Amino acid sequence: GIDMAGAGGGFLYALVLADSMVRTQGMPVLVVAANILSRRINPAERASSVLFSDAAGALLLVPSDDADRGVAGARLATDGSGYDLISIAAGGSRRPFAADVPIDETLMTISDGRAVFTKAVGLMAATARTALERAGLSIAEIDCFVPHQANARIVAAVSRQLAVPADRVVSTVAEYGNSSAATIPFSLSLAARDRLKPGSRLLMCAAGAGLTGGGVVFRC
Repeated sequence: GIDMAGAGGGFLYALVLADSMVRTQGMPVLVVAANILSRRINPAERASSVLFSDAAGALLLVPSDDADRGVAGARLATDGSGYDLISIAAGGSRRPFAADVPIDETLMTISDGRAVFTKAVGLMAATARTALERAGLSIAEIDCFVPHQANARIVAAVSRQLAVPADRVVSTVAEYGNSSAATIPFSLSLAARDRLKPGSRLLMCAAGAGLTGGGVVFRC
């Protein structure tokens, strides 16, 4: 087992690692993303407190005789200049949980929503384009676009920048909120009911606190 923490981008990091293990070691790998953000919601921040949610999703990767299945192209990225944009003052290694730590210092704070929007959209769009290039595909050849469900504005902005047709965008944030790393696998589980089939080409991208993020092209 490997424990990874990558906020909104964590699932894509784990997916790329898992795909590599399946290909090189010939073993099945289970990828699980789960977040309980209700523990971190800051009621003093109305704009974010209505957005975040709890969710979990899992994806099982298994060896295949078809080498074209799985990750076809990927780009993982970090932008340390956004380190303080989404933060939690206490509860980590620098300031561990303790009896004298005020509860409000263990809650999430978004210092500049406009900057988060700009950086997230830029990171998601750029990594998605690179993943497409590495996969040798155009956006027209993608069957389903599954972005991190950061918020509706970010999903819409990234979709516009990439020129993804509206009927190929999977958006679940209005019904289920932003559950950080869990949003992509959770959204995939919903799309699998009627939108995914063997051979489907997926484009996924994400950005989260850190900032961490990436883009992945995946063939079912």
